[in-house]
Amino acid sequence: MLLSRKENLPLLLIEDNAAVRRGLQLLLQGKGYQVHSFANAVTALADPASVETAHVVVDYSMPDCDGIAALQTLRARGWQGIAILITAFFSEALQAEAILAGFAAVLPKPFRDDSLLEVLAEAVPIEAESQVQVAETS
Repeated sequence: MLLSRKENLPLLLIEDNAAVRRGLQLLLQGKGYQVHSFANAVTALADPASVETAHVVVDYSMPDCDGIAALQTLRARGWQGIAILITAFFSEALQAEAILAGFAAVLPKPFRDDSLLEVLAEAVPIEAESQVQVAETS
């Protein structure tokens, strides 16, 4: 039996709005992700486990650090996962800047749950995908 591509994949969630963060955390946990959730980028980036996640979903506009700067810090530490930027301040210029910074997608708020899930499902890192595809031996 093959496990789902997202089964137990660790995901870093950085969102300063408590209601949005909790809703996304519940959604993603319900779909099998191991969600490491933080209210701000400084605390998230201080956690050594942040570079061990397969995905990051990060808000663009936060009081302490924007989502692009957070990704740049993760990349400088060797993180090579899939990043998704979520924002209430979507523009084509922001999208272009985010893609250049290494984001796989930019989702304007509000977005549908399935939009986020589709981006995550399509953007599984090769290393993580090979680790979760376990063949049944019986």
